[in-house]
Amino acid sequence: MESFLKFATFGLAIEVIFTAIVDNLERYRMNQKIDWSLKGHSYIWMIPIYGSIAFIAPLVIVPLQGFHLLIRLFLFALMILLVEYVTGWIIRKLTGRCPWHYESGWHVHNLIRIDYIPLWMFFSWMVEWLYFKY
Repeated sequence: MESFLKFATFGLAIEVIFTAIVDNLERYRMNQKIDWSLKGHSYIWMIPIYGSIAFIAPLVIVPLQGFHLLIRLFLFALMILLVEYVTGWIIRKLTGRCPWHYESGWHVHNLIRIDYIPLWMFFSWMVEWLYFKY
C-alpha cells in the first residue's frame, strides 16, 4: 500500500506541474497573458492509474535493467501509452468521456499522444529512480 501511495502521489504531482507549464506555454503561443498562479490539474481517475506503477514496476523495471538506458525508457514509454490507451478507453466506455481527451498533436483516438513519447521517457526515468531509491 505504501508503494501504491508513493507512485500515485508522485504521478499526480508531476501531472499537476506538467499541466500548469503546458497551459502557460499554450497561452504564450497564443499571445495571451501568462497565468502566474501556475494552476495545474489532474483527475481522480489517475490515483489508481499512477498507483498501479507499484505493481507493474517490479515486473518491468527489474527484468529490463540489462538494456541500455534509452531502450529501457523507450520501452517504458510504450508501456505507459498502452496503459493510458486502455484505461482511457475503459473510462470512456464507463462514463461516455475520457477526461484526457487529446485533440492536438499526434493523437490516437484522442486517448494517447505519440508526440509525448519523450516526455513519458523522462517520466519513466524518474519512476525508475524512485523505484530503486525508495
